[in-house]
Amino acid sequence: MSAVAWRLTRRPAVWSLAPGVRRQSTAPPGQWRVVYEGGLARAARVMKLASVASLVGASAAVPFFFAGDSDVPQAARTVLAATTLGMTGSSTALAAWALGPYVTALSVRDSSAEIGPRTPLLVDTMTVLARRRTRLVFPAMFGPATQPLASWAVLPPDAELDQLARDVLAQINPGRPAPVALARPGDAFYAHLQGELSPEMKRIIAASPCSGAE
Repeated sequence: MSAVAWRLTRRPAVWSLAPGVRRQSTAPPGQWRVVYEGGLARAARVMKLASVASLVGASAAVPFFFAGDSDVPQAARTVLAATTLGMTGSSTALAAWALGPYVTALSVRDSSAEIGPRTPLLVDTMTVLARRRTRLVFPAMFGPATQPLASWAVLPPDAELDQLARDVLAQINPGRPAPVALARPGDAFYAHLQGELSPEMKRIIAASPCSGAE
């Protein structure tokens, strides 16, 4: 077998999946393993970027409302510019609110033999600019959702979980370009909990206080 062929056979196996189904990986032990992947993550990212782009475009067009000679009164131009910015700004804010909790990926440590209420999880969502945002959470912190378009609302950690979180963050943050933070109480997450789920994802749901949340 040639060296190139050997490298190809050693590459991790990753393939596209339906919403909620895990992405299989042959990552070395001790690393984090994806057990859930949001099937609409790409569409959500495109929607976020499009909403931000529309706001930037509308902002850039504002000077043209006031440029040039025209019989349109200054007050009317101001109203038109404010209306344009208001409409694009509200659509951007709505997209940020609706898609902010969307979970693009959820990972557990490869070394986690059993998944229980205190198993560390890394949850990936997106910022307003569609960049990845990773937070640490535990199944015991998944409470009932308090807003639409959410599956869970984060509960405050007890003293033991808080200390465990500090230990985990101290291990995983060195060398990371964007440090991971512990999810704050009230943070919302949305995941596809219907349909096909990985066995690990099912155990995560079962270990949470609101197992079976939609």
